[in-house]
Amino acid sequence: MIRSIKCTVAALIITNSMLSFAVNEAELDNIKITAKDDPLTEISTKKLLRMPGAGNDPLRAIEALPGVTFTTGRSSEPAVRGSSPDDNRYIIDFMPVLNIFHFDGSSLLNDNVIEDFKLEAAAFGAEYNDATGAVIEANSRAPYQDRKQAVIDFSLLKAGILLETPITDNQAAYLSVRQSLIHLYVENLLDDEDFEFTTVPEYYDYQAKYHIQLSGGDTVSIQALGTRDRAGLLFDEDSDEVKQDPDLAGGIEFNSYFHSQGIVIDNALSETTRLKTGFSHMLSDFSLGLGLDNSLKASSNDYTLRSHLSTDLNLEHTLRTGIDILERHIDFFGDLTAPACDEFKPDCRLVDGKQQIVESDNLKIYNYDVFLADDWFVSPTLTLTPGILWSYDDYSEQSFTQGKFKLRWEMMDYWWLNSAWGQYHKFTDNFGEVAKGFGNPDLKQSTSEHYTLGLEHQINESTLIKFDTYYKTFGDLAVSRADKDSVYPDLSDEQYLALPRYTNDADGDAYGFELFLNKAFSEGWYGWLSAAYSETRRRNTLTGEDFKYAYDQPWIINLVSSHELNENWTIGFKWRYQSGQLITPITGTNPSADPENPELVDPIYGELNSERLSASHKLDVRLDRNYQYQTWNMDLYVEALNLYNRANVTGYEYNADYTEKEEVTGLPMIISFGIKANL
Repeated sequence: MIRSIKCTVAALIITNSMLSFAVNEAELDNIKITAKDDPLTEISTKKLLRMPGAGNDPLRAIEALPGVTFTTGRSSEPAVRGSSPDDNRYIIDFMPVLNIFHFDGSSLLNDNVIEDFKLEAAAFGAEYNDATGAVIEANSRAPYQDRKQAVIDFSLLKAGILLETPITDNQAAYLSVRQSLIHLYVENLLDDEDFEFTTVPEYYDYQAKYHIQLSGGDTVSIQALGTRDRAGLLFDEDSDEVKQDPDLAGGIEFNSYFHSQGIVIDNALSETTRLKTGFSHMLSDFSLGLGLDNSLKASSNDYTLRSHLSTDLNLEHTLRTGIDILERHIDFFGDLTAPACDEFKPDCRLVDGKQQIVESDNLKIYNYDVFLADDWFVSPTLTLTPGILWSYDDYSEQSFTQGKFKLRWEMMDYWWLNSAWGQYHKFTDNFGEVAKGFGNPDLKQSTSEHYTLGLEHQINESTLIKFDTYYKTFGDLAVSRADKDSVYPDLSDEQYLALPRYTNDADGDAYGFELFLNKAFSEGWYGWLSAAYSETRRRNTLTGEDFKYAYDQPWIINLVSSHELNENWTIGFKWRYQSGQLITPITGTNPSADPENPELVDPIYGELNSERLSASHKLDVRLDRNYQYQTWNMDLYVEALNLYNRANVTGYEYNADYTEKEEVTGLPMIISFGIKANL
């Protein structure tokens, strides 16, 4: 509930204001992004930071690699290879977090401290749990122990400062704080009399780390991070939004934040054995007001213990094992009159709610995960990795024993065959689906099974080509209570409202192929091409619907290139093409039977996600200039987003009675800039 409502509110803000800052995606099979000089199989963080449209955010820049989409505009999180954003798992510095993206699609990670991140797009290993879609794991670097520094960042979107200093010979620390700047000028960019901001969209985030280097290579890291997003809208009483849904008259207000603190100890127990243990606490809080009479508030305290061991048994086997324990305390209160909603429903108006739910609860949930994996180096050219994960949670009272397997085989010189398989499960992050009153406490966890097969060839020292295929199945997906008139016409209103609001009556699958070509043309000149084709479907067994999933994007093509003109100047471009978004068309209207709203009009929808908008494409260009001074340096960048001013259609807006519609398009050409001063 928390995540889905937050995304809905963000979508209203972005759609109605037509403010949708560039969001980027990453789509490679289990690709690791590293800050080091990257081999051709990897793309360095430095390259992604300078990618046009990324705004110095490497997690936004994952768009230019193959398998990820943010395209529907309802979520600021990536949907990877046919899965939902809610299916993802996020890990920062070894410890899990609920989310790492703000409502505008930017991540909470400061580019000045990020060391590397990894996208596990499918068939990931046994060490990862509670994910059926993808895993994004990011690591921040240790603070510098040899110098102090202050880094000031400023762009049109946000401003921030990083302070870093050694403490002793073996201890150092840094603190990063950032604040969005959208709220300072967003109202001046809008020409919309239908609404006003009661809380102008804004966010802040922070990251801190205290690092202790012990003898023998052991380390202790004390870390903290947090973020806050908030926004509010009030619609004019004569606006189309209120005429379409009168219960929106009171506006929308949301506030979301989390704060996480943790300690991670990395021990070298011997020359062949290493143990990494972390303990963290995370407080997350969400509050929402909808209209005049609907409010929700939920807070969660998560206590997580992770301990992972790796040991070289001999030259052929590296054994990896570990345990994850989660204790979650949830407090929630809600007063809501709204229909049960899910991502399969094209319309979910407050005014259609027929049942007021007033409910509160305090819950304590325990989850346990134990994994075992063996990196078996069968020969110099063949590596097999079998694994197994056992999981149990005491809320759904489900246990899982799931297998994993990976193969990497160098069939001939510079030719590799890669294959993987895995079974997965996930406890919903949308707590409203299982909360007493609002959801179904007997709801099962969703499941999935992944298969991947790929071929990789390094053509020469500067060129690599990679081809991957995948197939995913999804089961026990949550779906909301079906419409009474179409599915339960023989039930009385009382019998209908007694049905569970959510059940595990949906499934689906996805398949696709991806091509990645990476080329280092010469010193300081590089580029890559990624092309992905996919098909993604969902099935609602309650209604019998079989349809393309909202995130289905048959074709996504990215072409990226950058050239270091000299030691001070760099220029780069990114061209992106993608199939149009899916929408559910409105084919007609009916007068409403609601006696309290006699002027209300009910839209008649066609088949779910049956219409695709025209394909979108755009060109972003970026120019970087570095200035070196005696005691400090500065980077200045200028970006031209959507250089040839393509009007990419992202959806339609309808008037009050749905008789007229107009296209909603993405951003026109925009010139942006940013400055970073390292003092």
